[in-house]
Amino acid sequence: MRRALFSIVPLAALAACQPAEPPAQRSVIDTREAMVAGINSAAVAIWEIANDAQGESGELDSARMSEDDWLQLRDEAQALERWSRMMADADVIHAAGPDLASREVPAGVASRAEIQAMIDAEPALFREKARDLAERARLLADAARARDPAAAGHRAAEIDVPCQGCHTRYWYKQDSQQVEEPRPRA
Repeated sequence: MRRALFSIVPLAALAACQPAEPPAQRSVIDTREAMVAGINSAAVAIWEIANDAQGESGELDSARMSEDDWLQLRDEAQALERWSRMMADADVIHAAGPDLASREVPAGVASRAEIQAMIDAEPALFREKARDLAERARLLADAARARDPAAAGHRAAEIDVPCQGCHTRYWYKQDSQQVEEPRPRA
């Protein structure tokens, strides 16, 4: 029995000295960085492809869509989905206001602190808007992969809805003219 105790005590002491499991990394997203690095460029590329190939009823005209156009539309939609999911899934959301080369916040635009306060007040709403954009982008990628001109045209136009919704909610001051003007609907 004594011998068993002598072998258990050193093992217990050794186990107590083992390093603790490191804490999980928290993901942090900077909204301006995400917009500039991924979301804006993907959305603009999608709209350019769709506008260049738009048919009479909003569908894409297959005759105006090359194989490269379909592949780029798919790739840009996938990038938009990926960046939107990163914003939705981030543990910490750091707001960034407008690029202040002039050192003045443009009229009607919220400051970084105001944007952060709006996100912090309802982080679930911000994440919901980002997930909505990600889902719409996924559906667009699926339509592009299937070479479905009607669905792709509709999906390309409808990504504007969450973009405008998020900008109206977080970017513009709530009493600004930009918020009061009606937004286009897809």
